Amino acid sequence: MKRNLIIFLIIILAVVAGFIYFTKDDVVFSKEASLYKIVPVSSPAFIEFSSLNAIPSKNQILAELSKIDDFDRIMTSIEKVDSLIKNNNEINKGLARRPVIVAVDFIGENVLRPLIISKISNTSELKSFDKLVENLFETQKVSFQTRKYSGHKITDVVKENGKPALHYCFTGGLIIISPESILVEKSIRQQNTQNLTDNTFFTKVNKTAISQSDISFYINHEHFPGLLANFINGKTKTVLNEFGEALNLNYKKSANELQNYASWSELDLGVHDNSITLNGISTADDSLTHFLSVFEQQQPVPFHADKVLPKNTSFFINWSFSDKELFFHNLENYFTHSNSYYKREEQIKKIEKRFRVNLKNTLKGIVRNQVTAAITTVSGQPGEKTTLFIVNSNNRAEAQSVFETLISNYARSKGIQINSLKTNYTVDDKNNFNIYRFPYPSLPGIWLGESFGFTNAAYAAFWEDNLVFCSSEKALQKYLHQMVSHSTLSKSVGYSAYKKAVESKTNTNTYVNVNRLYALNKELFNQDMISGFDRNEEIFRKFGAIGWQVVCERDIFFNNINLTFNDKPQIEPNTIWQYSTGTTVSQKPKIVINHRDKSKKEIIVQNDGNTLHLVNSNGGKIWSIPVDGRILGSIHQIDYYRNGKLQFLFNTKDKLYLIDKNGNNVANFPVKFKSPATNGVNVFDYDNNRKYRYFVACENRKVYAYDHDARMITGWKFGQTGSNVTTPVQHFRVNNKDYIVFKDNSKIYIQNRRGETRVKTSAGFENSKNPLMLNLNGTPKIVATDKTGKVYYIYFNGKYTEKKTGKFSAEHFFTIKDINGNSIPDFVFVDGRELKVMDENGKKIFSKKFDTNIRNRPNLYSFASSQKKIGIVEADENRIYLFDINGKLQEGFPLSGNSEFSIGKLSGEKLNLVVGSLGGDVYNYILE
Repeated sequence: MKRNLIIFLIIILAVVAGFIYFTKDDVVFSKEASLYKIVPVSSPAFIEFSSLNAIPSKNQILAELSKIDDFDRIMTSIEKVDSLIKNNNEINKGLARRPVIVAVDFIGENVLRPLIISKISNTSELKSFDKLVENLFETQKVSFQTRKYSGHKITDVVKENGKPALHYCFTGGLIIISPESILVEKSIRQQNTQNLTDNTFFTKVNKTAISQSDISFYINHEHFPGLLANFINGKTKTVLNEFGEALNLNYKKSANELQNYASWSELDLGVHDNSITLNGISTADDSLTHFLSVFEQQQPVPFHADKVLPKNTSFFINWSFSDKELFFHNLENYFTHSNSYYKREEQIKKIEKRFRVNLKNTLKGIVRNQVTAAITTVSGQPGEKTTLFIVNSNNRAEAQSVFETLISNYARSKGIQINSLKTNYTVDDKNNFNIYRFPYPSLPGIWLGESFGFTNAAYAAFWEDNLVFCSSEKALQKYLHQMVSHSTLSKSVGYSAYKKAVESKTNTNTYVNVNRLYALNKELFNQDMISGFDRNEEIFRKFGAIGWQVVCERDIFFNNINLTFNDKPQIEPNTIWQYSTGTTVSQKPKIVINHRDKSKKEIIVQNDGNTLHLVNSNGGKIWSIPVDGRILGSIHQIDYYRNGKLQFLFNTKDKLYLIDKNGNNVANFPVKFKSPATNGVNVFDYDNNRKYRYFVACENRKVYAYDHDARMITGWKFGQTGSNVTTPVQHFRVNNKDYIVFKDNSKIYIQNRRGETRVKTSAGFENSKNPLMLNLNGTPKIVATDKTGKVYYIYFNGKYTEKKTGKFSAEHFFTIKDINGNSIPDFVFVDGRELKVMDENGKKIFSKKFDTNIRNRPNLYSFASSQKKIGIVEADENRIYLFDINGKLQEGFPLSGNSEFSIGKLSGEKLNLVVGSLGGDVYNYILE
């Protein structure tokens, strides 16, 4: 905002706060026509309050906004004056029951200043108001001077330096207040000239205003662009279009087009715990000089563009129409009234020359009842964004035939081969697409106008019944991949919550994801606004989505505007791709080897529906198959046939599975257990000859050993454990000896290959839920913790030592590794909301606290011998973290995710991070 405007608003609202004293009594508000008579007809907007106590100052959204300096000054001033009034018995409390209008108007060239209008019933109230102003400036050296203007007395409050601070006038039962005398004088003059009550469009919206609404906004669309000009970037950027024409792009000048949107709008404000709503109507001239008139006689249409927009959509605008012929007839008539008519006709003729068709009729023939334009990703650099333009067609086959005719005609007219304009893109075995290089990227704006002018239709493809244009070929490939994997906006958790509050049938629908589009503020706004966004970014990012819908009913245009708020906003993922499993991811997505092409890894993951998914490096589904339950432990890759082809080994509670690359069961698998399993299978290859052994513990307290073909190993002689084994059976090789190691609640078993006890240890403690670990720093040892977090080193001679590190709960997570590269093991604990990292003597290295309890074990990642990092999942907040050895958060983190995550190279040289997230998505990030 402009600094001077804010300062004036603080002064003026402070006066009004006193004038309309906050009262706990309910005020029944009735509209006062006399108030509107002196609102300047050139005012771009004004707000009508039933009284300022209508502002829900305790609301959490306004409380958050009060952290912004300028907003806080206004609220503080109001509170100060409120206190002043309460303690001054000379001020008539009847002033408390007055509605008030706060308007803004222009002085000079596009300079905005505020104006306050309210009603005073008698001279007693007028004297009270004089007393209020006097008390307000009591601590400042000001003088009160009166003068006559057109038979009315104006009081000027003048500072010691001779500059005016405030001007007010009582006239015809009304009080007019402004920091600018010219606005007070303008309102006085307007009493005897044409005013808002003579404007039929204003009168229409005013009549529909809810009589009990505490706060109403009025917008004069003819002058509203002048208000926006105070905030919008006025710099001009010159670009060449596909016709070789130099275009001067200027957002401030483009905003002037909004004066033709409608005549007047009235919106009633609702402030709720998690949203702000504005509902009301707009009026438009039926002569088609106003854009909204294009939708006259159209019925609202079910909105479904969110089913063909990707989850990473930042912004979209959608038009829907029930009568296509009438809509496009009205649209063409509207363009005949616009300044762009001749330029548009000239550009259409140039396109028609190459396409050899009637362009308007051809495009109208393709579209069914909706068109959508969207922004997906914004880089933060001016002009760098990915855009989509989607035409919902009647029939894909017919639309594709028409479109390919256009491309073929263009190729012939240019003397080039059509194949030079077409490539093929394969997502998976079942989905491949033709992608066309489209020669007229400006088509959406030319055809439909400025609302769609931000799109760049450089490439095109068909998805189902939709003709989809995109700003780049790579981005279009990503879009097609997202559609194949059902990663659509409609399945986004955040968007789904927003959609519950909006209409399902609309004529126009505009959506802004504040966090995703935040970087665009540096392109759209002037420097004052950008500085404000930078200072208060944390606050603004708590606003989730802005939705604006317009529904035409009986030629009345109803507005529904909704702004959502979340005190703990979700971090929007900037992923390479997203894959939808359909429901919550139940385990850590694992990066696995693709034996057919080892340069392109794959991801295997299970969801809560017990469906196992194999996903390629591009995020395309290879297959998804059901298994009989949740997978326990990890999924292992083995070479069962010893031919270089890999299979997936894992178990559920009831069965041991081995599945090949095509998703088929191998040999005699799955094998049913004799008793339900209590841990995840582990696989050992003792002699590196691919003669595998599989170990699983079951509820009958037996630990079973299976041979390569999943037959019971008769030479395994182990009896029973004292209680259930819930962590994997481990194989440790130390000094050329094999140790099979596992634990129950109170005992650690160190056995040989036959299941016989190899090492007896006198260590006795109640085991924690954490797995046993081998540590080779110094003397080789098995490391465990008890239920209080005490660490035990158990040596292979049976001896043990204890490491006191502090007390932890029985639910703690623990792991061990030499993190700082000094050849001494370090301890990593997670307990409740806290991560603690310490050396083996309990000396703190660093600690971190989180907002919610951590429910997943920490993962350690090695990027180099001296570069270890710790991964943490805060599932309840859908956030993942990566810390270095000093506790510094990796740049770009936290990221969105709610499962443990894998880091590795899927393809190419860059590292990928793969994680499950809300709604059953798997996200693929690039780690820089």
